Amino acid sequence: MKITTGQFNDSYFPVMDGVAMATHNYALGLNSKYGKSMVIAPKANDYQDQVPYKVNRFRTALLPGLNPFSSGLPFIDIKFKNKIREVPFDLVHAHSPYISGHLAQEFSKKLSIPLVTTFYSRYSDDLTKAINNELIIDFLKRFTLDFYNSADLVWVPDKATGLTLKNYGYKGPYELMPDGTDMAVPGKLKGIEYRKKGLKMIEAGTDDFVLLYVGQHRWEKNIRLIIDSLKRLKEKGKSFKMVFVGEGYAAGDMLKLVKKYNLQDYVVFKGVITDRKQLRYVYAASDLFLFPSVYDNPPLVTQEAAAFDIPSVVVANTPSAGSIIDGVNGFLIENEAGDLTRKIVALMKNQHAIKKAGEGARRSLYHPWESIMEDVYYRYTELIKSHKYPIQGK
Repeated sequence: MKITTGQFNDSYFPVMDGVAMATHNYALGLNSKYGKSMVIAPKANDYQDQVPYKVNRFRTALLPGLNPFSSGLPFIDIKFKNKIREVPFDLVHAHSPYISGHLAQEFSKKLSIPLVTTFYSRYSDDLTKAINNELIIDFLKRFTLDFYNSADLVWVPDKATGLTLKNYGYKGPYELMPDGTDMAVPGKLKGIEYRKKGLKMIEAGTDDFVLLYVGQHRWEKNIRLIIDSLKRLKEKGKSFKMVFVGEGYAAGDMLKLVKKYNLQDYVVFKGVITDRKQLRYVYAASDLFLFPSVYDNPPLVTQEAAAFDIPSVVVANTPSAGSIIDGVNGFLIENEAGDLTRKIVALMKNQHAIKKAGEGARRSLYHPWESIMEDVYYRYTELIKSHKYPIQGK
């Protein structure tokens, strides 16, 4: 059974966050094997889509203080609406509860087709940062909950995210549908090749101890803790190379802080790496992945690192810690720069511990998208069938 699906999201390339990557991989995996799938997302100035599936974009306006994210204007974009009006969707999947989500909801009602949505992150925290008005924030929270309550099926990528959804006041059912990664395990020889190329990209030597962060450059990600820890490592006379990949409103201030601490010779800012092959090289060149966010649910980037046997260092007792067991498939720290410093210093002296946790991360955290898509397709088709031919009395 071939199906036509729409993947709707408010963030998409060139934004490279976890939800944008999930949206891409849903469309890519479904389109290549199970029918036709297209992405519906906001326009991005001067960016040309180069993917093997259709992308339809609608007009946007930048969100103040949340660069690089934008807000869509699809309901007044007549050219866009005319373009997708005749698409014979069998099912629509909203990866955001906001503009694109309500556009998917409109298609669901108009075409009498199922609406699937995935709850990914702490949306109320984003609202609080963007809007300094409690009444408006409360209204938008209720608006968001109403959206999830209207869906035919709600998915969460992990148990911690499901708890977050419940804590927001959602009373309905949801199912676990994990995200995968397109980072294939490279194998020994290819891994060596990737590492050499990665070290060249970041101008590091073969003996350098390489630390990596991939993600949005926002203070909410707790990245100041990383930089404060780097300062302590330098003061202890440790040799290392720290690589930051990504973009965001805090990027300029991060660079200023690095200069203030005289860390320019230790830190590399690579910006956004849109070429996934290039990003593979950087992962392969790393020894530890640092993700101290106390804000995020278990992030896709820790799974990407796991593909290369790179263990992650995360803050204990936070949603980001997810399935991390200290010393088994990653490392846990307290939310304090000194503790991160102590953990890094200890691991610099214990390569065996890094190797053991890296192998554990690959076994327990790594999930290729191909296997995930089989489950997605099965659930989609079951939902489409039940929607067309509902059980009597339902």
